[in-house]
Amino acid sequence: MLTATYSLVAIAAEQDMARGVLQRLRQGIQNMWHGLQKVEFAFLEAAFDKLFQFDYFCHHRKLDLYVIPVLRRVTHEADALLEQLESLRESGLVVLHTAKERLVATFEVGTLHAHEAVHAMELFLENMRTRLKREEEELFPMLRRLLSVEDWFAIAAQFLEEDCGGYGKGRRHDRAIARRQAVNALGSLSLH
Repeated sequence: MLTATYSLVAIAAEQDMARGVLQRLRQGIQNMWHGLQKVEFAFLEAAFDKLFQFDYFCHHRKLDLYVIPVLRRVTHEADALLEQLESLRESGLVVLHTAKERLVATFEVGTLHAHEAVHAMELFLENMRTRLKREEEELFPMLRRLLSVEDWFAIAAQFLEEDCGGYGKGRRHDRAIARRQAVNALGSLSLH
């Protein structure tokens, strides 16, 4: 049971970090609305990049890399919820990519649709807020109920292996490095 507690604490810590970054990004987007006449293309482009970076971090949390694959192997009871959570992410990303492409295209011809860009950013962040909330309210209780002590032990071993830097070369090594880079980049993430 100690391994389940350790794993849940590690997941909760990442969840808290994601919520904090999400709040800062939302505040930055709201501030953008107030000074929208002064917003420059470079600033909007940088804001889009930060949102994509936030998505990368969220998609490479321990929850996504280690826990959800175990849950998928153990049971199909969570499949519908997991599909809905992934759909929230994907639909937000589609809106974000489309808005960035449109922003670049319209900027090149001399018209800047900044309101559309900011609206797309808000929609993406709302999808991510909904996803984090549903993970906490629906997925986490399901994890506690559906995963066995052995499952939690295997998950905790992966967490420890990554946290201690004892991972070997190869895919896990690459994912761990990329995940750490995303976490480090989020340390300074803001739109101000």
